Amino acid sequence: MIITSGPEQPSGRFLDFETDILIRTGRHTLSTIALLLVGNLLLACSAPPISAYPSVQLTPDRQAILVIPSDRTTPSQLPLQSFPTESTLAPGLSYHPQRFELVRVSPNGRYAVFSAAGHHNLIGLLDLETMVVREVDLLTEGDVVAFHWAADGRTLAYDYLPASGYHQVKGYDIESGEGLVVPRTERHSAAHITFDGWGPRPHEIILRITDIRSNERRTETVTLIPRR
Repeated sequence: MIITSGPEQPSGRFLDFETDILIRTGRHTLSTIALLLVGNLLLACSAPPISAYPSVQLTPDRQAILVIPSDRTTPSQLPLQSFPTESTLAPGLSYHPQRFELVRVSPNGRYAVFSAAGHHNLIGLLDLETMVVREVDLLTEGDVVAFHWAADGRTLAYDYLPASGYHQVKGYDIESGEGLVVPRTERHSAAHITFDGWGPRPHEIILRITDIRSNERRTETVTLIPRR
C-alpha cells in the first residue's frame, strides 16, 4: 500500500536555481530603471524647459510687442514709435508702420521675427536678450503671410503675397544677415509658390508650386541663394 502525505516538495537544487533566476531578474530590472533615470536626467539637462524661454505677444491694439521673462517679472516692450523712419536696407526709403501683424519666436527662444504693416511692410528680427531690432526685409508691396523657422533657429523662411497676387517665398540667414531668395529657375510668373517644409541641408526648403491655369500641384526641393 502506498501512503501519500502531500504534494512532492522541490529539491534543494531546484530551489537554488529558482532563487538565482529571481536575483538575476531583480538585478536586470534595477539596471533598466537606473538607465531610464540617467537618460531622463540627461535629457532634462540638455534641453531647457519651455518655461525657460520668454513669452512674446502683441498688445491688443497691435502697437507694441511684449516680451515677458520666464520668471514673470516686469515685461519689456517694443513699441512701433521706437522704429526709425528710414530703412537701413534701402537708404532714402521711409516707412511708417501702423501696426504689428505677425510675430513668431525662434525654436531656441533667442529671437522673435515680426512684420509691421504700413505704407511699406517691415520684417524685423528682435533679439530677446538685448531688445535690439535688426531689419530683415522691406516689402514695398504685398503682405507677409507666414513665418517658418528652421529647427536649429539659424534660418528663417517666410511666405508673402505681392501685388501680383501670386504667393512667393523668401528667406534669411540669421548668422550672416543675408537675405535669401528662391533660385530664378524655380520662379514662375503664373504659379503660387509656398513653403512646404525644410530640407536636410542648410538653406534647403521644400516648395509647393501650384499652377494658376491648370491648378496642377507639385513639390520642389530647392536651396535658397543670397539676394543680389
